[in-house]
Amino acid sequence: MLFTFAAFGSIVGTHVGSLPVLVQQAGVSPWHFGLAGSLGMATNILCMSAGGLINRFASHRTVLLVMLPVSAIALLYALTVTSVAAFIISFLVLSAVLGTIDLFMNAEASIVEEERRIASFNTYHGTVMLVLAACALLGSIVSVEFKPWMGVLFAIVPLALAWITVYRHAPARLGHAHETQKPSAPLPLRLLALIGIAAGFNVTCEVASIQWSGQLLAATAPELAAISGLGLAFYGLCAGTMRLFGDRLRTRFGDLKIMSASLAIAISGFAVLGIAPSFWISVIAFAAVGSGLAVVFPSLFSLAGSLAPQARASALSFTAFVGGLPRIILPWCLGIIAAAENVNAVFGALALVAAGALLLIVAVYRRSAAQLLVK
Repeated sequence: MLFTFAAFGSIVGTHVGSLPVLVQQAGVSPWHFGLAGSLGMATNILCMSAGGLINRFASHRTVLLVMLPVSAIALLYALTVTSVAAFIISFLVLSAVLGTIDLFMNAEASIVEEERRIASFNTYHGTVMLVLAACALLGSIVSVEFKPWMGVLFAIVPLALAWITVYRHAPARLGHAHETQKPSAPLPLRLLALIGIAAGFNVTCEVASIQWSGQLLAATAPELAAISGLGLAFYGLCAGTMRLFGDRLRTRFGDLKIMSASLAIAISGFAVLGIAPSFWISVIAFAAVGSGLAVVFPSLFSLAGSLAPQARASALSFTAFVGGLPRIILPWCLGIIAAAENVNAVFGALALVAAGALLLIVAVYRRSAAQLLVK
């Protein structure tokens, strides 16, 4: 599964690294960018929420074998847009593909984690961020110095390796057969809903950081536009490194302590970005944000899957659906803030969103400690 997560990171990293150039060549305003983000997020959540239904007819393996090649086509289209309409459509298409891959690779990883009885979710997600970091920087350089569409070359090898690995090693797990072994055991909907809301706030911060980082640095220092992906590179490098150690930290200190400390670091990084620092201070702040947000979502997603071992895809789909509302609304709100103020104001707003996530996670654990079985 590690190659699948790496392929996912290569697609996202290449795309967001090219966004400053794509936004400029397509004539996309901050308002349109925020709208594209909201619509793309809605599409992403819809596809993830449909995972339980899809898994009744197609195994994790089948879905991944189909969607991995499709993701390469979607990326190529996204890197060739030259109009606002095409830009928004590309967001919808790419978000749909990535949402489907995201759901099924996480569902499969959740099973692998339980079968091995070793915490590994953060390691998988750490791989995503490390590959994303490298591809974001390469994507920004290629898009400025050559053409954005050439960035697709960085994703070809990871995608090919992922496809071969899934084809050779992933078993066919049909949700209808696998997830109905205990038909009398209902999903813990209330607990999953609370986890979903907390995850929704955190994912909003992650996605916004990824999508707006290049634009912030390009606006801060236009002469350094070719390395505007450096903020995301540091974000991804620190997030990926943190996730590689995240599973050991979860085991040693417990999820609540780790997530609380991590979000406090992220809030500090967002606050620094909100006061319009220099290019290099902003890069360092992105490193802090990446470190702070890194382990929160994987921990919550792993928890959601473990709460319903007989219906993992359905549990993760429901969790993603509940957490979808902030993920749909906030990107458009951030676009409005950027249009009315500036890009730095976006990150000031994200400090408040991260603070809300922290308060919600603490409340969830306090009210549901007995059910959460904190490790």
